[in-house]
Amino acid sequence: MFENTYKSFFSAKLIIRAFVATCVLVFVSFAAAPRLGSSDIPELPTGDGSGDTPDMFIKMVPNPGVAANSGDTLRLSSLRGRVVLLDMFVSWCPHCQEHAPHIVEIYNQYRQRGFTVLGLSSDRPEKIDDVKTFMRNAKINYPVGFMTTEIVAYYADGTSVPQMILFGPDGKLAKRFSGWNEAVSKELKQAIETQIARLPTVKPGSKASSKSGNRKVKQA
Repeated sequence: MFENTYKSFFSAKLIIRAFVATCVLVFVSFAAAPRLGSSDIPELPTGDGSGDTPDMFIKMVPNPGVAANSGDTLRLSSLRGRVVLLDMFVSWCPHCQEHAPHIVEIYNQYRQRGFTVLGLSSDRPEKIDDVKTFMRNAKINYPVGFMTTEIVAYYADGTSVPQMILFGPDGKLAKRFSGWNEAVSKELKQAIETQIARLPTVKPGSKASSKSGNRKVKQA
C-alpha cells in the first residue's frame, strides 16, 4: 500500500513538473514573438534601428543589370521611403509562374515614380538554379532574394504563394494580396497609385523635377 501511494505521489509530481515546464515554454515563445495587436501596423525596418522592427538582411540571387543585386545581401531598411512591394513566390508554383510577368509589367509601369519590387523566393538556397530559371522565364528585372523566417513572422499572412505585401512611403504596411487574377491586379494597381500619391512632392525651384506623375528615384 505504501508503495502504491508513493508511486501515485511520484506520478503526480511528474505531471505537475511537466505542466509547469510547458507553461514556461509557452511564455518564452509568446515573449519572443512580435507583439502585434489589432491596432499595430507592421513596418519596414528603419536604418538607424529606431523602429519596432529589427533590420533584416536578404540573401540575394544574382541578376546581372539590376543595381541592387550587385552585392550578396540587401538590407531591408534601405527600401524605406519608397513605395515597396514584397512579392513572395516559389519557383515550381504554376500560379507564381503565371503572375510573375504581370509583376514585371507593373514594376516597369511605376518604377520611375518611386515604386520598387523585391521578389522573395521560398525555394531553398541550394535551389538557386531553379530560381534563376524562374526569373529568366518571367524576364524579372527587379531584385530577387530568398525568404527569411523574419519576413514570414513580421509580414506574411501564412505561407501561401503568390503573396504580395505593399508598403507606403512611410514604411507602413498598406495592403496585402494573396493569389492572382484580374481583380487582384486591378486592386494592386489602385493601391500602388494611392501610395505613390503620398510620396513627398518636390518643392518648386529645386533642381529635381516636380512634374506630377514623373517622380524619378534611384532604382532598386
